[in-house]
Amino acid sequence: MTPLVQENPILGIDEPTITAYFAALNDERYEAVAALFAEQGVLYPPFEEAVVGRGAIARYLSVEAVGLRVEPRKGECLSTEDNERCYRLVGKAKLPLFSVNVAWQFGLNTEDQITFVTVDLLATLEELLNYQPLRQQR
Repeated sequence: MTPLVQENPILGIDEPTITAYFAALNDERYEAVAALFAEQGVLYPPFEEAVVGRGAIARYLSVEAVGLRVEPRKGECLSTEDNERCYRLVGKAKLPLFSVNVAWQFGLNTEDQITFVTVDLLATLEELLNYQPLRQQR
């Protein structure tokens, strides 16, 4: 599979799998996003339980990420230990009703598959109190 390149480069990140993740997520191609994960890869969304496995990740995103636009702005490699590279990125996530600053942490294995993605909202207390998952807004 050839990862697609994101339109805007992410400062400090030159990792095709990570740029393909954001490009596919913004295009609402959730099966393509899930295919970037290792078979038992894990997505850690904010305020929810871990989502494990490609199929579960694709199903989760097809419900929770509709209308989401992410704008990663910069990142760095945190470590390259134990056959896994870890990266941290920051940027914005835009939903139809609001936008919020976000930090993503990625783990990539030696095959350039995503082993995990942790999504953390970097919001003020007031912003968090107003946050409602998309499924409750429908």
